[in-house]
Amino acid sequence: MRGSIAFIGAGGQGIVFAAQLLAETLFEWGLYVAQLQSYGAEVRGGSVLAYVVFDEEPIEDPYIYRHTVAVVLHEIGLRRWRRHAEEASKVLYDRDLVKTPATTWIPVPITRRCIDAGVHGSENVAAAAIALGMAGRDMVERLRSIVARRPRAEQNLRAIDVGLELLRELEPRLGSAQL
Repeated sequence: MRGSIAFIGAGGQGIVFAAQLLAETLFEWGLYVAQLQSYGAEVRGGSVLAYVVFDEEPIEDPYIYRHTVAVVLHEIGLRRWRRHAEEASKVLYDRDLVKTPATTWIPVPITRRCIDAGVHGSENVAAAAIALGMAGRDMVERLRSIVARRPRAEQNLRAIDVGLELLRELEPRLGSAQL
């Protein structure tokens, strides 16, 4: 089960936090993981790329460009890291914040649904739930246990529910996009 999940967005969205949650979840699942990130000097508003590589075997080289799944949460990140999205096997993007997607990418109303559910600011956690849900619902339950131990647990647990609801709606379009 080798794969990688990339999050692309803007500083302040919790892109690195989403990747850290994935890395911790996958590690607790018993996989080898490597989590990398790249961002500009800006605290907020700059481009951010964070990704997790995972495998059942030790990871010798975590630097990759072809991800299993890329989740694009903001246009600013896409401008800088578009290559990572274009080379991914499957790309999901926040249709509310990404204005220049490729035609083959899958739009997801992450921001709108988080606002409607009262969990605006936890779009990153909803996105993490979607990505992990593609690997299996058991992974998402592991994510829940990790989120429950962290600050803002209640809001982030509700964001996981938003992510799972979105995943159910996306399943017909995802086809065989298992991680």
